[in-house]
Amino acid sequence: MSETTYDIIVIGAGIGGLTAAALLARDGYRVLVLEGHIAPGGCASSYQRKRPNGDTYIFDVGATLFAGFTAGGAHHWVGQKLGIRWPVRPLEPAMEVWLPDRRITRYADERWRTERQAAFPTQAWEAEGFWQEQERIADIAWRFAARQPALPPERLNELPSLVASIRPEMAWLLPHVWRTAGQALRAHSITDRRLRTYIDGQLLISAQTTAANCAWLYGAVALDFARIGAHYVMGGAWSLARVLEESLLRDGGTIRYRSWVRRILTHERRAVGVETERGERFTARHIIGNLTLWDAQRLLDHTASRAFDQKVTAAPTGWGAFTLYLGVGAAALPAGTAEHHQVIANYEQPLGEANSVFISMHPADDQSRAPAGQRAITISTHTNAARWWHWRTTDPPRYRAEKAAMADRLIATAMLALPGLRSQLHYMQAGTPFSFWRYTHRHYGMVGGLPQHLSSSGIFSLGPRAADVTGFWLVGDSTFPGQSTAAVSQSAIRVYHAIRGEL
Repeated sequence: MSETTYDIIVIGAGIGGLTAAALLARDGYRVLVLEGHIAPGGCASSYQRKRPNGDTYIFDVGATLFAGFTAGGAHHWVGQKLGIRWPVRPLEPAMEVWLPDRRITRYADERWRTERQAAFPTQAWEAEGFWQEQERIADIAWRFAARQPALPPERLNELPSLVASIRPEMAWLLPHVWRTAGQALRAHSITDRRLRTYIDGQLLISAQTTAANCAWLYGAVALDFARIGAHYVMGGAWSLARVLEESLLRDGGTIRYRSWVRRILTHERRAVGVETERGERFTARHIIGNLTLWDAQRLLDHTASRAFDQKVTAAPTGWGAFTLYLGVGAAALPAGTAEHHQVIANYEQPLGEANSVFISMHPADDQSRAPAGQRAITISTHTNAARWWHWRTTDPPRYRAEKAAMADRLIATAMLALPGLRSQLHYMQAGTPFSFWRYTHRHYGMVGGLPQHLSSSGIFSLGPRAADVTGFWLVGDSTFPGQSTAAVSQSAIRVYHAIRGEL
């Protein structure tokens, strides 16, 4: 059994973990990243599939649409700090949204006002009040986030810097702190089913919940995704992680793959190291877990505080994703179509479970992703993760049958936007939440972070010290601010500043 000492050990090479690791290595600390998979990126990575005939595809595993690269964004700050260039380019429009009876193009510029008024004419006047409120909240929130506040505050010594981040304009947000997006819609007398379905669909993919339960401050920011600048990552999502990995290695950090952590070692309620499934032990002054709440609890075992156990129990259940990875003939894609589409098939059915799907395809000029004349496409839907786990472990025949049926339903829904899809399929692979668990070891294969309810969002979010074990820090989509690579990078920036302060 070997034992090696570092300043910082990071569990998991997702974007949050790699960002924290690269920042700390840049400042000269001895950093070790332990990743169980064979490549970095976690749920924001890619994989290559080569067929017997030589056709090769690069598919994004989960995240396909990115933001935070413009001035004030988390990725922009990290890029300047590390001296790196992100392999991204802007997308305009960000996406097209297909409702059962209309299509909405989500522009980032002034065309968005004209588009939304034309798409939802019944209550266009009332909706303008809602959208203007949403944009004002988002503008204030983006300016606040750029000042990198310690939110939620966990120590008294964090309050001075938090107070210094507050500006008078933020007083306008106070009435909205305890409101849901649904209450905001009611306050503006919005009853149009089409508009409410559009908003529910957008919130589901960006806040993991619909308007009725979504915290309005978070929801207003989530609905602003396109306006702050959606981006495509050249070569696939894994290019982000690779740039961070290169920065880490350049500055003396170490990353070890195929190294699943079995448990976090503690002494007198302080994290002192980790033990891998191979029996290796590594010690450090600080441990960063790029983990879900449930996985942090599992690795801490009995060491986790009772308060943390209660937080985990109270956390809202996250979603899983069912994803199709397709090689599709370019003839199936109408000329000029956007790279991203959200499709909702039926107003009367709940969202998710193939009634709503998200489609992503690489731009035609990125020829690294698919054979000539084809495009690599992913189609995903929100799904109950636990039931897929149950079927896979207790009833494999039903698991296979449900998997085939869900794949067929996803294709059918996607064809509302891409009618020629089925006739142009060259390759198809399906991934369930159980598939995500195999590659990420995330609890039940959940993705996307915690649903942003009032009780789990903003000042009520969990902070990086949520486990209440000295020297152990959480980054990722379980902590403030939530999901997306920009958000997990924001959580990593906070941990970076905190650890630097302690070291």
